[in-house]
Amino acid sequence: MQFESDRQGDRRRLVRVARGEEAGDLLIRGAQVVQPATREIFEADVLVADGRVAALGGAGMNFKAARVVEARGAFLAPGFIDGHIHIESSLLTPAGFARAVLPRGTTGVVAEPHEVVNVLGVRGLEWMLEAGRTSGLRVWASAPSCVPASEFEDGGAHVTAAETARMLRVPGVLGLAEMMNYPGVLGGDAGVWDILEAGRAAGGRMDGHAAGVRGRDLMAYAAAGMHSDHEAATPQEARERLRAGLWLMVREGSAARNLDALLPVLLERPRRAMLVSDDVSVDELLELGHLDRLLRTCVAGGLHPADAVALVTCNPAEYWGLYDCGLVAPGYHADMVLLRDLKNFEVLETFIGGTEARPGEVTPPLDGGGVDLGADWDTATFDVPAHWPVMQVSPDQITTHRGAPGSANSESGGARMVVADRYGRGHRAACWTSGTGMGSRGTLGISILHDAHNAAFLGGNDDDVRAAGHALREMGGGVVVVSGGAVQASLPLPYAGLMTDLPPQQAAARLGEVTAAARALGCVLPYPVTTLSFLGLSVIPSLKLTPRGLLDVEAWKLLAPTPDPF
Repeated sequence: MQFESDRQGDRRRLVRVARGEEAGDLLIRGAQVVQPATREIFEADVLVADGRVAALGGAGMNFKAARVVEARGAFLAPGFIDGHIHIESSLLTPAGFARAVLPRGTTGVVAEPHEVVNVLGVRGLEWMLEAGRTSGLRVWASAPSCVPASEFEDGGAHVTAAETARMLRVPGVLGLAEMMNYPGVLGGDAGVWDILEAGRAAGGRMDGHAAGVRGRDLMAYAAAGMHSDHEAATPQEARERLRAGLWLMVREGSAARNLDALLPVLLERPRRAMLVSDDVSVDELLELGHLDRLLRTCVAGGLHPADAVALVTCNPAEYWGLYDCGLVAPGYHADMVLLRDLKNFEVLETFIGGTEARPGEVTPPLDGGGVDLGADWDTATFDVPAHWPVMQVSPDQITTHRGAPGSANSESGGARMVVADRYGRGHRAACWTSGTGMGSRGTLGISILHDAHNAAFLGGNDDDVRAAGHALREMGGGVVVVSGGAVQASLPLPYAGLMTDLPPQQAAARLGEVTAAARALGCVLPYPVTTLSFLGLSVIPSLKLTPRGLLDVEAWKLLAPTPDPF
């Protein structure tokens, strides 16, 4: 969707409207304007022409417009911008995502489409931007830098530095996406540094991703040219990143929740900070909200409303070089949200380019991205090496911890996890987990295992795992719960095995059935699909499972399938 305010041509009409020489298109009268740049909230009328703000001022300005909206003292803020999000993690297409977040005041997102790129390669990024243009939401993108995330993963694509450079030239791409392979950065890996050089040559932002990295290693990582990081989990980590010159992206998603822990840092009003959701599922979007939910938390925690609003408007706009976005001010895109108050952030109306925001159309999926678990899947067994440590799972973080070998099994309440290559190569591995509650009475299966997006199965016996694999294959990807060999609940994800074109409410209902079925089998995770989807991400400490085996992220090596005899 091309917005009227995207036009870069003659602004002379905007000047004439601002001077009162002709009428505008829209007048929002009697609003309390939130101005995060000056930390003010003041009453004003706001005049819009050609999709941009022409002027704002008091009633004495006598503004004229073809259409008038009476704000009656409601608060008018810039439209909310999510500076780092994986739309695919919502399980929705961009159009479905827009349908979920436009009523929450979100007008733009910087998508990091490495989920679909890991499955489909460069054409996945091109599809994401095309789908974004027809979604009704402003969708920009960053170019994935780690496809696959590390040498320990195999997905559907392997993106080279040359292909990264090509993505960086695509209109709508604002910079290099999160460089997750920090061991490769610090260790001088030639392929990683070729990608960094491509990012530098493009001249845009370079997002960081350095979970647990501190001290001299953090300084070295920042010195490599990173501009931001969204992996801080403690105030100490957040301050250390700010002192290193990195923009602080405070993440609050479905699998990793850092806002409460980092709120004390935000109360110090750091100049270079923003709120991002990173990964948020459709059920949470509908139940709790998007960036509006984060704003409620910030204000309830003591942050001035204008300072909170800055974290989702002018700050992400400045970081990404979106200089016509992020403020209600003359010349800026008229992307605005009318709010009942600045406590609950209840949205009355969302405007993009000076018109009421409406969701757009779904773009057809690309070919490819199904599920092929190998010719021997029907007879596969999934044994766990007895000497492997147990992966301890946390309900609200994507990091895991190490448990002693043998400390979890089906008798002790542990759950076996299986990861299988879904691109036909036949690789698979299994380990024990604790903290999920799944046990052996049934299996949760998914095709959305970050970032290579292989198939993962939590709990159950071999028969249930195989049955879940068959269900994923028949659906072309998705999420499923199997018990006793029978499907209990499912959500097909035909878009690259990652996304559905169902409306958000229907998708959330189907996902809710999957969650309820998993809980009936003993699962204690608040968002079991989202949490499971991160248990294979090879760049997040400390243990992760890939089709090649169990990875010790801190030691940066796969654990041997048999004990070392020495």
